[in-house]
Amino acid sequence: MRQGSRCVLRIKGVINIREYELLTLETGAYRDIELDILKETLAAWKESPGSPFELIELRDGRVLAGFCLYYRSPNTEYTFDIHTFVVGRDYRNKAVGPRLLELLEEAVTQKTPYAVVRVETSRVKEHAIGDSFYGNNGFQTIGHIPGFYETDNDYYIYVRSASVSANEPTDPPDPEPESNAE
Repeated sequence: MRQGSRCVLRIKGVINIREYELLTLETGAYRDIELDILKETLAAWKESPGSPFELIELRDGRVLAGFCLYYRSPNTEYTFDIHTFVVGRDYRNKAVGPRLLELLEEAVTQKTPYAVVRVETSRVKEHAIGDSFYGNNGFQTIGHIPGFYETDNDYYIYVRSASVSANEPTDPPDPEPESNAE
């Protein structure tokens, strides 16, 4: 990434859905039906950001380098699922993927001090981000079905814990006791 890169946690619905679609399409990892689902998901996010999806993007100047759509898993307090995680072809195996994960961890630990981040993906999608991307970034494999999508395109479930840094207080400090000096 060049100087002038910026990270954005999108909280307003002002996005160009086509820009996200094109970045996803260029990876070559998504089928037409998956692109349609992504467009529907982004349109829903645009109408109601944060309900249920959150969007994090990383730009290289004005160029979208990668993005992550995630949501709190239904009926849970501490589990967040990655819906879509895309890194542009020109940014594969560079700092974009790990930086998006850092931003995701920051975002979920603002909601709860301890969280579990989960992703269901294919070998092809993971390879489009980077070689052994999730395993190299602290995720554990909790599910694997060989050849699920097609030969040499396995299904994986990965999980990683996220927590507030030990240097950051999770609760406000206790007030100092009042002195009864007379």
